[in-house]
Amino acid sequence: GSFDIVYQPIYSIDKGGYTSCEALLRLSSDELGDITPDEFIPLAEKNGLALQIGNFVFKEVCKFVATNKLWEKGIENVHVNLSVIQCMQEKLYELLFDIMDHYELDYKFIDLDVSETSAIMANETLLRNMNVMLDHGMSFSLDNYGTGLSNTNTLVKYPFKYVKLDKTLVKAAVNDEKARIILHKTVSMVKDLDMMVVAEGVEDMGEYDMVVYLGCNYIQGFMFSNPLSPEDYIRFANK
Repeated sequence: GSFDIVYQPIYSIDKGGYTSCEALLRLSSDELGDITPDEFIPLAEKNGLALQIGNFVFKEVCKFVATNKLWEKGIENVHVNLSVIQCMQEKLYELLFDIMDHYELDYKFIDLDVSETSAIMANETLLRNMNVMLDHGMSFSLDNYGTGLSNTNTLVKYPFKYVKLDKTLVKAAVNDEKARIILHKTVSMVKDLDMMVVAEGVEDMGEYDMVVYLGCNYIQGFMFSNPLSPEDYIRFANK
């Protein structure tokens, strides 16, 4: 009962409007205050609760999308994060399909965010799940690219539709010429691979102008909106 799901709008540069959002899990405690996902997700995985939490999030997001008919507000999809444990489930697609079917939700309205670590650890299991879900109209994002290994083999092996550039890569490129060259080449490479680029963590006009100039397709960050409660997101989407 302490978990909340918030939604951060994602802006489409190509379409000039908000066409998607990311569902983010939050945990607050009267005793400990706000607890970040970086803190509670590893604990949940260690204690065997990650699957339960992942299922809870996915159900709540599907219910939210279906109940509010977000597609009528111009929202094309909602990004939902998958944990490492979820990615390692042999028939993850069956569980996710059952939930979407329960809410009579078209599969195309869900995009699943996968970290590079999850992709490497789940390997062929994830790839099999992805191919089944892709055949049913779902899509996938490679999350936080630019941190960790940032292995180009991950881009080659897995059928991602979106690549999300980590905010640290974006911020570094504003004032550092080498970092800007790396970001420029990364954006060009991803687009040449027929994937779309999401710039995460954009907070000011300097970062905005740079990612637009470099050719990113989408922007997510505090400059456009903080993560919003379900009620506030609906009001935001109705503007």
